Amino acid sequence: MNVRIGAAPISWGVCEIPGWGPQLPYTRVLDEMQAAGYAGTELGPWGFLPTDPAALADALARRGLAMAAAFVPLPLKDPAAYPESERRVRQTAGLLQRLGARDILLADAGDDLRMRIAGRPDQTRAHGLRPQEWPRYAARLERLSQLCRFEYGLVPSFHPHGGTYVEHPDEIRTLLERCDPHLVKLCLDTGHVALGGGDPVALARTHAARLGYVHLKDVDLPRLRALLARGASYVDAARQDVFVELGRGSLDLRALVGALREAAYAGWLVVEQDRVVQPETDTLGSARRNLVALRALVDAPSGMR
Repeated sequence: MNVRIGAAPISWGVCEIPGWGPQLPYTRVLDEMQAAGYAGTELGPWGFLPTDPAALADALARRGLAMAAAFVPLPLKDPAAYPESERRVRQTAGLLQRLGARDILLADAGDDLRMRIAGRPDQTRAHGLRPQEWPRYAARLERLSQLCRFEYGLVPSFHPHGGTYVEHPDEIRTLLERCDPHLVKLCLDTGHVALGGGDPVALARTHAARLGYVHLKDVDLPRLRALLARGASYVDAARQDVFVELGRGSLDLRALVGALREAAYAGWLVVEQDRVVQPETDTLGSARRNLVALRALVDAPSGMR
């Protein structure tokens, strides 16, 4: 089965959320991805990597890395913000196209309220999109997905995410039901699905034909629940190491990889460990351990071959 294993800059603490934490130099991040043995990287927040296509292509080629995709958070809930959503998509899609990438990951940007109540299903259901908002929300996403696919030749996948308006399993289901499955694929992020109260393995099986991209995370669920019980937001929880190295958390990643094999999934498996790091953090050691753990699952008889 044709899968490639990549890494995302968030595992090095690089995040689009303002004030997230220290940001390491992009050269260190790419050097460590190469040293650990990954096949590719994601773009990270706009401006973290060079945005000049030639400069970025050279930086990747010198390290033998491919550009896997980019995560693009969008203010989809606000109709008046559609021009800004389109601007972000065109900016990112144009760069991905020049780099020969196949995938682009579209997501809701969320807001302060949803960030504060992330991981609490009763509250997220009470403060979600109203029934009358869903049709136009989905239409905006489809319009942006058409742009990605037909103007830039990219495969758009929607990324459910903690702290946004598509987090809870009911929200994920509604979004997928309202969007054309041939146009909008699913980016399965194991950690964010679990944070929202969902089952990543069940989601992979239910939407096997729709899987376009996969983010592999592991989560310390007891620690997450304890933090949420004390009022932690999504950002608070991520900063306190609820996302752990693969195999050290609560998720059944072996079953998840088995579900991907059953689905005949072919594409990127990208390791993500949402966290804050310091310059002295052993990010290379962590990257290597994550890759070893994932390769063991992929190469096992019950996983992908």
